Amino acid sequence: MADGSVKSGFQFDSYKVDRIDFTVEQSLSTLASRQNDFDVKYSFSFRDALKYKDSADKVLYVTGLRVSVLVLSKNDKHEMAKGLFEITGLFVSMGTFTAEQEEFLARTQAPTILFPYVRAVISQTMYNAGFAIPIMPLLNINEMAKDTKLKVVENAMS
Repeated sequence: MADGSVKSGFQFDSYKVDRIDFTVEQSLSTLASRQNDFDVKYSFSFRDALKYKDSADKVLYVTGLRVSVLVLSKNDKHEMAKGLFEITGLFVSMGTFTAEQEEFLARTQAPTILFPYVRAVISQTMYNAGFAIPIMPLLNINEMAKDTKLKVVENAMS
């Protein structure tokens, strides 16, 4: 570690995009559509954080984020495409925070950290499907997560 660097007691370890379910309507109107012919709507849901204690006094948190995508024709509002994208992340606590601080990090910061990864997958999938849209907008996931009733659920290591 370089001098002057800071190592957090709550670390992002890894992630997996564990669900991509995207379908496009097979029709002439969808195939012939242009960039200004459709609107994209996004909806989000958050997973409760699962908490595991390992034998080395580390605490592991597994949490995730689900994003639904709906592409609607501007002309007649019919569904041109839809998708469901899910991401799961693993976070490790070194025991330097209080339980309340760790729960806050697992409930609000973890989804915020995961969002750019799933956002990139959604944008690339939409582009590859022929919907040349700008990259999915940035959102304040931290604020969205605060407004949910996310819990931290204790689990045994398996």
